[in-house]
This record gives sequence, C-alpha cells and structure tokens, in this order.
Amino acid sequence: MRTYFLKYRSLTFLIVFLFFTQKGWTQQVELSLEQCQKEVQQNYPIAKAKQLLEQSSSINLENLKTGYLPQLFANGKVTYQSDVTGISLPGIEAPKAPKDQYSLNVDVEQLIYNGGRIKSQMKLEKMASAVAVQNIEVQMYQLREKVNAAYFSILLIRKNRNLLHEKYKTIQARLDLVRSAVANGSLLSANQKILESELLLIDQQNEELKAAESSAFGVLSQLMGRELKTDLVLEELPVDETEINKVSLRSRPEYQWYDNQKLLLDEQINLTQKNRLPSIKGFGQMGYGKPGYNQLNDSFDTYYMIGAKLSWNIFDWKTSRRKQKNYSLQKDLVTTQELSFVRSQNIELEQEANNINKFKLLLVKDDAIIELQEDISKSSASQLDHGVITSSDYLDDLNKEIQAKLNRDYHLVQLQQSVAEYKRIKGLALKK
Repeated sequence: MRTYFLKYRSLTFLIVFLFFTQKGWTQQVELSLEQCQKEVQQNYPIAKAKQLLEQSSSINLENLKTGYLPQLFANGKVTYQSDVTGISLPGIEAPKAPKDQYSLNVDVEQLIYNGGRIKSQMKLEKMASAVAVQNIEVQMYQLREKVNAAYFSILLIRKNRNLLHEKYKTIQARLDLVRSAVANGSLLSANQKILESELLLIDQQNEELKAAESSAFGVLSQLMGRELKTDLVLEELPVDETEINKVSLRSRPEYQWYDNQKLLLDEQINLTQKNRLPSIKGFGQMGYGKPGYNQLNDSFDTYYMIGAKLSWNIFDWKTSRRKQKNYSLQKDLVTTQELSFVRSQNIELEQEANNINKFKLLLVKDDAIIELQEDISKSSASQLDHGVITSSDYLDDLNKEIQAKLNRDYHLVQLQQSVAEYKRIKGLALKK
C-alpha cells in the first residue's frame, strides 16, 4: 500500500510539473504600451544627455566656488631703460635708480565682498542646468506620441490580418462547394475562377499588411533600443477613462520647463543688479628684485606689500538697466509661449474628447450593421449553393460583412488610441 501511494504521488507530481512546464513553453511573450513607453524613456539616446548636463553643471559649479579662494599670481620681468629718475646737485653725487631692473613677484588676492555675486552665479548655473535638463524631459515626452502611433498601427494591422484570415477560410470553404457544383455542371466555371481570384487577392493584401506590420515594429524597435520580433503579442488596452480627470493640466513637463525658464530670467535680473555693487579685495605682494621698493637702492633686495582695494563702476551709462529690461521682455516672451501651449493643449484635448465620444457611438452602430451583414452573407451563400446568384454577388455581400467587421475593429483601436492620446496630452504619468 505504501509503495502504491509513493508511486501515485510521484506520478501526480510529474503530471503537474509537465503541465506547468508545457504551459511555460507555449506561453507567448506579451508587450504592453506602458512597457514600450518606459523602455523608450530609459533607452533612447537623448536620455543620456541629462546625466551629461548634470556632470557639466557640477564642473561649472566647482569652478565658480574657486572665486571664494585666494588667487595667486607669479610674475617677473627684466628691463633696461635709457634713463632713470635722479637728483642733480652741484658738487654732490646723488644716488640714481639702476637702469637695469629685475623683479620676481608673488601676488595674492582674496575676495572680501562683491555683493553676493558668486552665490548668485552659482544659483544661476543650477537654474540654467535645470532648464536644459527639463528641455530633455520635454523632448523625451514628445516621443510618447510616436510610440502610441506605432503601437496602435500594429494592433490595427493585426486585426485586419485576422479578418482576412477568416475571410480566406470562408471563401475556401465556399470554393470547395463551388468546385463540386462546377464539376456537376450546376454552376459555370467562372464562379470558381472568381473565388480563386479573390483568394489570390487576399494573399496579396496579407503580404502588404505583413510588410506594414514589420515596418511598424521597426519603428518601435528603434524607439525602444532593442530588436522586437514580429510575433510578439501586444496587449489590448482597456478603454479606461477613470484616471483622466484626476490629472492636472499642468502635469506635462513643458510647464516645469516654462517655470524654470522664468526663474532663470529672474535670477539673471538679480545678478545684473548685484554687478552694480562695489567689490572689495585684499591683496598682498612679496618679491625679490633690483631695485626693491626703494628705487635708489642699486642692489637686489626683498620686498612685500599688503592692502585692500575697492572697485566700483559708479556709472555704466544705464547698461544694467537695459539688460534688466531685456530679461523682463524675455520672461514675458516665455509667458506668451506658455499661454500658446495651454491653448494648443486645450484644443488637442477637445479634439480627442470628441473622438472618444464619436468612436463610442460608432461602435454601437457597428454591432448592429455586422449583425445584419452576417445574415445577408448567409443568405447569399445559400443562394450561391443553389445557383440563384453568382460568385461575384456573393463576394459583394461577404466583402460588406468583412468591411463592417473591419470598421468595428478600426473604431475600437481608434477609441483605445484616442484614450491613450488624451492621457498623453493631459500629462498622465506612466505607471511605476
């Protein structure tokens, strides 16, 4: 009994293992729109520009910080001059400065006060970097539209191919019956040739759709940065509008870009004002030369000097005021661009909202049309079997049924794409 139980348990385990293993082998890889969007945001070449910009800004900040540190300069010179300053007294040989002079100096400068200019320059650098990085975000966000277009074109092409496949099977089955009828002499051979020609036309259309699908996958592969196989299963998107109204219009990265630009211009105005403030520096000089500070000493000597100096551009002919005015005008220009973007965004949202409502209504009509066309096709098939109508008449009705189904699939994909586009235009973030 124990041996039988062990064998039964082992057999059960083996069956379960093989079931799940086989399931894993046959399961097709599924690709979602969200995954496509995420991979594009991560792998598209321009995404690396953000890191490069941040590194560049970090280097610039380190350079600006050196303005707080002492500045050391070494200089030297050798000169010979035709005449020197001297005193001429009758009967007295007065000392004169040497005509050949030598000096080697080390000069030191230390910033004491400049009105917070360096601090403002560092803040300006950070803001300029933020503007550049946010501009990359804007460009990356614009890629979402291309991803949507490629993704939904593949879905639509596949629905077309599925319908063609069903049409092919339907005509092939009907062709078998027509061949028998032609062989029996109850139908003319032209009816058989018409159906055979239609099958060839379907093959041709299918090849065109395969080429279009391959092209769309090529676009998606380039965007995502990896090779995609054309047998990938794409996830059908549910028509979910619940998240749309929860998102603010200002969720788009463009708004942060406009805000950053205005902050940058405000800081440029602030820096221009600080450039008008006086600057105070401490300085020192130590050197060795001939002569030293005593010009009448004709020998090599050491010397030094310490002090402070003030520099202040008292009157700049209103240059700073004009610069501030220019920055204010640029800020107004950014505000105008932002208002134009808001207007365009609202127009696009209204268009997509109308599309969503339109496709919903069309889908209701599509179902009714398909039901009627299916009945008509069935009736035509029966009439063809009894020789009442020709193959051309039957194909006309069948094509109308296929076209009705194609319209429904087209409207469904268009509805899904309109919802996805509405979310993109409004700025709905990708799911984490």
